[in-house]
Amino acid sequence: MRYDDWKSIVRESAPLIALMMLIEVGGGGMLESMSEIFYAVPALLAIVPMINAIGGNAGSIVGSRLASGLHLGTIKPDFRDREVLDNMFMTGAMGMAAKFITASFLFIILPLLGIAVGLSIWTWLAITLIASAVVLGAVLPAAVLASIIAFRKEKSPDDFTIPIVSTVGDFTGILAILLAIKMVGI
Repeated sequence: MRYDDWKSIVRESAPLIALMMLIEVGGGGMLESMSEIFYAVPALLAIVPMINAIGGNAGSIVGSRLASGLHLGTIKPDFRDREVLDNMFMTGAMGMAAKFITASFLFIILPLLGIAVGLSIWTWLAITLIASAVVLGAVLPAAVLASIIAFRKEKSPDDFTIPIVSTVGDFTGILAILLAIKMVGI
């Protein structure tokens, strides 16, 4: 396959993107089902884009690094490759740190913007970190799996990994926030 042929890229990735859009609609429905919680604690809405964005970004970083390494031959298309595991671990650690810092910043800045948080810092951080761990635990293996499968099938990992990772991050993010909220007893 020629990776610079835009028509083949569109032809191969369009069905996947259409499927991912349907899954995203399902995620939106899940978010709507949580509206009661968000009415009770509106500040929780600030967590949604943070969880989804950093989860998707972390998965995209791993997917991109793997795609490059697979193309260059510096990474083997194997889940057990040391480079794959190191990339997953370091990206996961950076993702958790970024979410901790961002959640702490939000906890401070929201009241300054006139938005009451309505939760203790510990509950706020617990929701964020539980949801983050769930999202990263889903997104990072999804990025690796999508990259390796696409590469083995002689498809460009770049064309498949990002849509999959974005959708897994968004859908899992909403589910993870709901799970974390239930776990802390809200």
